[in-house]
Amino acid sequence: MSDFKLLSGEADMTEYQFNNRRIHHPFCRTCGIQSYAYGKGPGGRDMVMINVRCLDGVDVEELAVKKFDGASL
Repeated sequence: MSDFKLLSGEADMTEYQFNNRRIHHPFCRTCGIQSYAYGKGPGGRDMVMINVRCLDGVDVEELAVKKFDGASL
């Protein structure tokens, strides 16, 4: 998580947390986009998940899809 730094927009964000409230889901108050999430991962490690669709220069069609079944955790 120390490698992640939000450069702007924090004042325009609000947050939601699901179920056990381990992951923070900030989203834009105006448009509703969730550009990132952060919290504790398996084993208690800090982690950040980034919505790569929000990054300049990233073509999501070129990324390999890795399926994840969160319901089976």
